[in-house]
Amino acid sequence: MGAVVIVDALWGDSGKGKVCAHLAVRDKAPLAVRAGVGTNAGASVTLDDGTLVRARQLPTGWINPGTTVAVGSGVLVDPAVLAEEVARFGLTGRALVDGRCALIEPEHVEAERADAHLATTVGSTLTGNGAARADFVLRRARQARDEPALAPYLTDVARHVNDVARDGLVLVEGSQGTMLSLGFSDEYPYTTSGNCTAAAAMDDVGLNWRLVQDVLMVVKALPTRVGEGPLPYELPEEEVLRRGIAEYGVVTGRPRRKAGRLDRELLSYAAMLNGPTQIALTFCDHVDPAMRGARDAAAITAPVRALIDEVEHDTGAPVVLLDTGPGLSDMIDLR
Repeated sequence: MGAVVIVDALWGDSGKGKVCAHLAVRDKAPLAVRAGVGTNAGASVTLDDGTLVRARQLPTGWINPGTTVAVGSGVLVDPAVLAEEVARFGLTGRALVDGRCALIEPEHVEAERADAHLATTVGSTLTGNGAARADFVLRRARQARDEPALAPYLTDVARHVNDVARDGLVLVEGSQGTMLSLGFSDEYPYTTSGNCTAAAAMDDVGLNWRLVQDVLMVVKALPTRVGEGPLPYELPEEEVLRRGIAEYGVVTGRPRRKAGRLDRELLSYAAMLNGPTQIALTFCDHVDPAMRGARDAAAITAPVRALIDEVEHDTGAPVVLLDTGPGLSDMIDLR
């Protein structure tokens, strides 16, 4: 019982959505709730039948048929994106939105697309999230309760989250990554428009900290970054292609820049900020192709075992999940 907060250690794109879906199915979670800035970050999960699911607004916990999904009041809502995902995933009656969520309007998207600083310097996704958040802070944004089309989804998500967490499991799916945090990254302005830590995720959904069961920090074995800003140990593009480990962003389709190893100092800093009690180590097959599709602990290879030891040392938390491939079931549960 309680809440599990899922947070990314570094620059995002670590498989938080897959981790959320895995936990929802494994533990039959009654509720999954989305934290984060808004629709500027996506999640992708490949189902066991090969179907690729991509989402930007709703958490991926809906993949478990008994899980209700919700959007916390600190998260920006794009009504068109929400409606499309509800329809595409068949979530009528299973999706909730807090009436206090600020809205992303067409003029927010237009304003960002016209801003050369965001497009060329920052490398923004240009999805209207920063402009909408600015209007929210200036107290001139419309909220979800002001949009008639959102009426069927509206509830007090904070109350619902805390009520469910007292008796059952709530999954809080963060977005992006700790090192993209507006207030904690040393790489400003190459950040997002909010913080991406465990504490920020709790705040986004109104979760009482006493109801937190675990903070599950997701660590990508070979970190990636989309857009501008430094990436320690970055691999040349030709090396990424040669090794067959190229990736592309869910929202923009842009190539993800790839690092050849973890920055252990940054990982330790992320652990300090987030206080993880558990670690999910993802994309292990990019470290050792022999791990691809493995689903049993007996298949863990020496390079990945060494990486587990490093990550546990640097974070002070046990690795409980190993992601080994694109499929939802390509996971080794070490719990």
